[in-house]
Amino acid sequence: EMAGPAFCQRIQAGVKPVVIPHSRAPVKEVVEVGGEVDLRAFPALVHHEMDPGPYITAGFLTCYDPDTGIENSAMHRGWIKGKDEIRVYLQPQTHNFHIFSKHEARGQDMKVAFWIGHHPLAILGCEAHVSATTSHYEAAGGVLGEPLRLVSSETLGEDFLVPADAEVVIEGIIPHGERRPEGPFGEFSRYSGPQKWHPYIRVTAVTRRREAYWHDLVVGHTHWVGSLQAEGAAYESIKRSVPGLQCVYAPMSGAGRFHLYLKIKKTVEGQSRTALLAALNAYVPVKHAFVFDEDVDIFDEKEVLLALATRFQGDRDLMVIKDCMGSGLDPSGNGTLGTKVGFDCTKPAPPARFPERLRVPAEVMDKVKLEDF
Repeated sequence: EMAGPAFCQRIQAGVKPVVIPHSRAPVKEVVEVGGEVDLRAFPALVHHEMDPGPYITAGFLTCYDPDTGIENSAMHRGWIKGKDEIRVYLQPQTHNFHIFSKHEARGQDMKVAFWIGHHPLAILGCEAHVSATTSHYEAAGGVLGEPLRLVSSETLGEDFLVPADAEVVIEGIIPHGERRPEGPFGEFSRYSGPQKWHPYIRVTAVTRRREAYWHDLVVGHTHWVGSLQAEGAAYESIKRSVPGLQCVYAPMSGAGRFHLYLKIKKTVEGQSRTALLAALNAYVPVKHAFVFDEDVDIFDEKEVLLALATRFQGDRDLMVIKDCMGSGLDPSGNGTLGTKVGFDCTKPAPPARFPERLRVPAEVMDKVKLEDF
């Protein structure tokens, strides 16, 4: 129940990275530059029937903010279109898109690197949604409990740093003012999205371990990375307003992103709605938040649905907020606009009374021995 909050605490602690020379960096064991590059040699997969080709799915796209000099690393899908081209989807609400927009406003191309493969805790740290002024490399160090080792790039300059212990690093440039068709691609929502015009990377170099492992996420079938960080971020956000929050769950039935279940110890009226408002604002993709009393097991969706059926009245307990920024990968949304909804599935706060749930007396249960039957 508390893995998400523990993860969030490590993120907040942070550990500054260290820079090591090329000679000590495993990701520099093999270096290919310019015409030597051929991305088609990697075992990237075609996952779903509508995908146009092989995709990088577990790659962290890294770029640097031209104003702050702080790097941002985040998972973005990348279609390997040819030997030295990757088409990428940068959702408008992401920090990487924000940084790219700064470059375009100045008429500048953007230096980027896709890195694939690392220690699972480093991956969790770089997947975390932190502020635009927080380094993902520091966040990864916080989750690891030690400095993330970095090394300078081959073609993007000494000051463009990449993880030295990654399996593969792909360096390149995203040209400003240019777009090419990308997609459709089977996403975490378990739907295929439309083909749209998106930026692309002109690849300038590939470095890797000599016996590199290619990491892949079977998108739409597993969400462990994103769901854990979502729970942690939501817990920290809600706990500030509602100290009685006990735990948060981002269920797979909500694609690991769209739904949040909250359990609180409710002591006064208004706490449940405050929790819902904080949850709906905890991260962009969340659409529906549900708050429950402490006697409901939010990890058991039979319990969740029973509470929705017996402790919720639509005219009284429903919160609807229109035209919010949401996920561009929500098939029912209007681009990046959507509606956020809160469901208050809690009983009235004490001293109000609410019917008791059915229970067999404890002394009877203690007498029952299953082996007798």
